[in-house]
Amino acid sequence: MNKYTVMAAGLVLSLGLVAGCDSSGDGDAKGAPAKGSSGDGGGGATAAQGPAYTGPAIPGLAAKAAWSAPAAGAIDLGDTLLFVKDARGEYALGRGYDKEPIDGSVGTLHTSDDPEPATLEFRDVKTGEVRKTLKVTTDRVAATTWHDGVRAVAVFAAATTASDGLSAEKTTTAVTVYGSDGAELGKTQREGDEFHVAEGHVIEQDGDESLKLTPVDGGAARKVTCTGQLASCSYDPRANQIDGSQAHAPLITGKYAFHVENASNYENNPEQLVMTELATGKKVWSTADVTPPAGVELEEGKRTSGNLRVMEVRDGKVLTAWGVGALSPDTWVTATYDIASGKQVGGSTTYSYADSPHDTIDTEGRSVLSPDRTLAAAETKEGTAVWQPADGKEVWKQKQDENALQPVRFSPGGVLYGIPKEDQSGETVYLAVDGRTKKVLAKSLPEQYVPLFSQPSGYGYISTDQGFFVFPSAG
Repeated sequence: MNKYTVMAAGLVLSLGLVAGCDSSGDGDAKGAPAKGSSGDGGGGATAAQGPAYTGPAIPGLAAKAAWSAPAAGAIDLGDTLLFVKDARGEYALGRGYDKEPIDGSVGTLHTSDDPEPATLEFRDVKTGEVRKTLKVTTDRVAATTWHDGVRAVAVFAAATTASDGLSAEKTTTAVTVYGSDGAELGKTQREGDEFHVAEGHVIEQDGDESLKLTPVDGGAARKVTCTGQLASCSYDPRANQIDGSQAHAPLITGKYAFHVENASNYENNPEQLVMTELATGKKVWSTADVTPPAGVELEEGKRTSGNLRVMEVRDGKVLTAWGVGALSPDTWVTATYDIASGKQVGGSTTYSYADSPHDTIDTEGRSVLSPDRTLAAAETKEGTAVWQPADGKEVWKQKQDENALQPVRFSPGGVLYGIPKEDQSGETVYLAVDGRTKKVLAKSLPEQYVPLFSQPSGYGYISTDQGFFVFPSAG
């Protein structure tokens, strides 16, 4: 396995190859102001000035950019954006890598064939002021998450010991994770490169049916083992998802982990998703212990479909999607459950999801959620449908005579960006619609002008050939 297939929902740092990681504020570390910035770090700091924005108005964003920088890619760390400069002083673009996060954000920002010097630049998301710089020697910098989903960045480098003629060649990799302020959160070292890093854990395949989870900052390793005839469980870092054939859920979400019971092609017993405490393995919630929502077909008390998904665990509730039945593989019912009581909260919605044969990530049953989780958008066979996860109430859906839209993401203000199906065979352009009213706000938005949004600030940012631009949220 090539070392660049080590997917980081976060990644790896070298064995002592990080040089000059000064967190004391001396030298090149803390307090280096951005060009055009006052560097005082206060509310009156002048925004970093780069190229002027001359692109189209972007629904959901203010008309004027808050700040800009030369063409670059960035890793979103919440209150800061992480940029990488190579040894020549050029910003990494973070484009063209395979198997990037499903939400469209930057996963891998910088790679090189061998470890080389690079500079990490932590910029304030609202002003562009450089809060801190770190000089490292690395062959990859990538986004990750720390415990409880906190955004973080990991830097890695691999050291290879050549064979002496008898022994096998040996690769050693280590990981160091940094927070949004550039402070070190934890580090670890592994042999080989066949692992992932997410939620502050190293995630490794341990046989066909098990995953091994080891805390980056120390502590006992935990195994997640899936059961069932010919059970097979794997991890997809693009969505931090455990894959148990027909059942899918976040592998780690906050203080919990998921595994799959009956994790094989559905035969006599449908697959079940089981949520346990990450630290102890104690069962907290299971789809086997709750009543499937209305519309799910049962035969002798068992579901006739093995299709099952947990989309999110949040505020003591679990958002789920259930396959309707064995003869309706594309039709799903969404419902929310209270963890403590196991009871369904609010109503449910039923949609026939669109097949996406061109997509390597399983998409059926998945929805796009707004940042505040008040709206969800599903890609159905007729196009987009928008509903409220809290109570299952439908807000709107497309009609058969409309141009079908594939939803991509919401802005904090509820603008939904999507791809019209008629444009998917040629150059991809985007549509922006009001998520609550279905009003079209922009109908031919080029892909590079579809923003990502930083939480919790709500600022949006785009990376184009002309520069990197950051905008306040509109309204």
